[in-house]
Amino acid sequence: MKKATLFALILVFAATAMIYSTETTKAGETAWFDMENCDFCEFLVKDPNLLENMSWEHHDIKNGVMTITVVKPEYKEAYLEAQKGMEGVANKMQTGEVAFTDVKMCGHCQTFGKLAMMGVNMEHVHGEMADVLLMTSDNPETVKEIKLFAQRNRDELAKMHKAEKK
Repeated sequence: MKKATLFALILVFAATAMIYSTETTKAGETAWFDMENCDFCEFLVKDPNLLENMSWEHHDIKNGVMTITVVKPEYKEAYLEAQKGMEGVANKMQTGEVAFTDVKMCGHCQTFGKLAMMGVNMEHVHGEMADVLLMTSDNPETVKEIKLFAQRNRDELAKMHKAEKK
């Protein structure tokens, strides 16, 4: 598979693992998840009920991370539409129709793209009950970066869930 095609697919899969958060950050710092200002993530809020009907888990494995995304059956169509929209943005980047620098990305999508460019192995499995993304590497430094990415996702999810309970 061409590297550009793989990068496009990776961005699609990464964005599906995101949550809704518009938390403001220090001046100049990009929010980790930003559904309002990220050209990929905005597709996840087109159906205002989609995100609350999805769940994500990020688990460290020996050589990387496994991310599990579960969508309630009645929101599967909205989930697939969101993926299609994100894939469209990725395809425009891949073909040069849109410059990478013109695409707004949250910290999550930026970091995911960085991991892709580092050569992280990505395997995405679409299942009936859940989607699984394996992010792995044989390089110990790259594995460290993958795990830092997953930990940041876990931390941001925990913050979001804590804020929702208040």
